[in-house]
Amino acid sequence: MTATIADVAARAGVSTATVSRVLAGLGGASPETKARVLEAARALDYRPSEVARSLKRRSTQTLGLVITDIENPYFPQLVRSVEDAAREVGYTVLLCNAADDPEREAAYLELLADRRVDGLIIAASSLGARHGEWLSAPPIPVVLVNTAAPDVGLPAITSDNEGGGRIAAEHLLALGHRRFGYLMPPPRNVDAPARLTGVRAALAAAGLGDDALVVAQGEPLVTGGEVAALEILDRVPATTAFLAYNDLMAIGALRALRQCHRPVPASASVVGFDDVALAAYVDPPLTTISQRTEEMGRWAVAQLTGNGSEPATAATSIRLPVDLQVRESSGPAPTA
Repeated sequence: MTATIADVAARAGVSTATVSRVLAGLGGASPETKARVLEAARALDYRPSEVARSLKRRSTQTLGLVITDIENPYFPQLVRSVEDAAREVGYTVLLCNAADDPEREAAYLELLADRRVDGLIIAASSLGARHGEWLSAPPIPVVLVNTAAPDVGLPAITSDNEGGGRIAAEHLLALGHRRFGYLMPPPRNVDAPARLTGVRAALAAAGLGDDALVVAQGEPLVTGGEVAALEILDRVPATTAFLAYNDLMAIGALRALRQCHRPVPASASVVGFDDVALAAYVDPPLTTISQRTEEMGRWAVAQLTGNGSEPATAATSIRLPVDLQVRESSGPAPTA
């Protein structure tokens, strides 16, 4: 039978209030009394109720984390970085997979608030647009990761999405490509337009007009990338450079090109975005834009737990640089 605080008090010959003070590390007890209480607690294998302790300190030592879709390999990397950082400062993480479902997102927001988590990390790209009213006055501290909700003014850490799109396009331009296709997710993905803007800026700087770029839409998954790439190949068969919103869509483009007997990179090049672990192991290994996912997760935890250099404020907004990882899916444009 589990020992209670009353059992400890009876064994030590003191009141339950004294036991509570001693185990909480508060003063008011003599060294002899403190020793008796601690010996009684050890002998009875007494463990204080974490629920009761959290109510007293008004903290649950728990953070909530809402992500878009656990099936996207980008998110396990982010979850790992958040969990590692949280454990280092004595916090646990409640993970909620929203599955890109508005009703699920709303339910998780309320659930985590009801559970009295000490803070909430949102890494769901559409949540800010769909639940702006809740986020405009959240009942708990909230930090956004790899997404933004400018209308509600929450602290956020993101990547340089526009710069990443530009760098990816500049890489392909330097390889001689002049016919581009962009694999675009649905409008609910708030960071997608910035990546496309970067691509357009690079093409314009190279003197290429709007007719050099074809944009096709698909879900941000392998199947969506495959569908979008096949549409581009149908509309403009001469396309030789494919840029994707994320690595999953880029892998879909590789599948589409294989179906059309277009070897990569001999007849077409593909560049992704995210640098998920899988990117280095597909065939051919994927050239991509890498995000600093671990740094994002650690920053978010630090802001919510008070272990950062500064507390998170509405004005806090961090934009991290991105890096080009060149692998075998990109090469010189075919010479006709």
